[in-house]
Amino acid sequence: MIDLRITQKPVHFKLEVSKKDSPTTSFAGLALIRESLKRLGLAEEMKQFLLKKAGYADEIVIEALILLIAAGGRSLSDWDYLCKEEGFVRFFDPCPSVDTLERYLRRLSLKTPERSSNKGQVGYAFQLEYLHTILIQKAYQLSGSPKQLTADIDTTITYSENREAEFTYDKEKGYQPMMVYCPELAMVIAHEFRDGNVSPAEGYDRLFVRCRKMFPEVSWTVRSDAAGYQLGWLDSIFSCLYYVTARQGDTMLELLKNEKNWIPLIKDGIKTDQEIAEIPYVASFSSQEEIKARRGRRFIGVRKKRQQLDVWEGEYIYQVIVTNDANSDLCAIMKTHRGRCGSIEFANAEIKNGCGMDHMPANSFSVNAAWFSLGVMTHNLLKLIQNHILPETMKKIEIKTLRFRLMRLAAIVIKKAKQTILRFSKNHPAFEIYQKAWANLQVLA
Repeated sequence: MIDLRITQKPVHFKLEVSKKDSPTTSFAGLALIRESLKRLGLAEEMKQFLLKKAGYADEIVIEALILLIAAGGRSLSDWDYLCKEEGFVRFFDPCPSVDTLERYLRRLSLKTPERSSNKGQVGYAFQLEYLHTILIQKAYQLSGSPKQLTADIDTTITYSENREAEFTYDKEKGYQPMMVYCPELAMVIAHEFRDGNVSPAEGYDRLFVRCRKMFPEVSWTVRSDAAGYQLGWLDSIFSCLYYVTARQGDTMLELLKNEKNWIPLIKDGIKTDQEIAEIPYVASFSSQEEIKARRGRRFIGVRKKRQQLDVWEGEYIYQVIVTNDANSDLCAIMKTHRGRCGSIEFANAEIKNGCGMDHMPANSFSVNAAWFSLGVMTHNLLKLIQNHILPETMKKIEIKTLRFRLMRLAAIVIKKAKQTILRFSKNHPAFEIYQKAWANLQVLA
């Protein structure tokens, strides 16, 4: 019998140093980030901060921090690794020190909102939010200025052993930032960095007010988990369509168990293993005015059989959705609500895992808040590049994949006639993508 398998010859490696003194970098793809900051006008706006009276200018330090996160850096000390590459030093010149980056983060002003609770700290970097707003407005224009936007609101936990970190609701130390993700723009359009002991239900009104001020002419759809089930807040956004997971009290649970009109939940034309029904639930009201204000609220129950029956827990697992959508059928309402899991949960993962925000670099709350703001802005910048600059095939890939394919590129860095030239190897698979992206950037502004 003939063996047709393809085998690999044994390889014996040998390490040598090149005789040519060619400054190379393995992060040539970061040039796309630098050019995008320039074309979007963000690099020019950074000059207005004037937080540094001497030494490196503001735009140099902020750009260095954004490039560090985009390159996959998980701490400020990773900047030293980048600056050990002779090609990167020539590419970014001049390179500030790690101490300079940390001192600058401490200079950034922390915007602290008015709160009714004194538990924990809440805030975001004020100057960075100014840049962030410019970036979001540009993405809105490039997306065709849609008249309808969706706000998916959620919190996420970043665990930390920093001595300043507080215990979260799951008894682990960390921070609990809240974000509003807009799937139409593929961006986090508002955020707050928060201590771990801040209530997950706090801040929904503040963040959504910021979103509405940013886009006052837009019609909004709001989606949230059970932390957003706050009757006062739902009343305040009644002009918007909302789909919120409701908490299940004893009265609600009794109604779910006694409900008889369950129908199969159909998803994309396929019958699922879940059932759905509209629940005749009426929340307690204190006045006739409240009854009139909340008349349009609908409660949609979903149930699924437990895989292993527990006599104490019951036969079914229940979920309840509250909405003011008076026209859609039950299956359409569930599809809209569950769409948030594919957007805000994905955004949380991208910011934490793709942009390194699962780790906070300092013991100072204000420094960590500024670092997180930079992480959110870097995430949004990368998403803008994916959606409006890169080819269609690269729109849906994760940030880690984008970094592997397009950021970690080797090139020789040459300074010539006041230009920085990145010389790639012949027939490099990413070079054609770069050429097209560069052409798209020239008409971006």
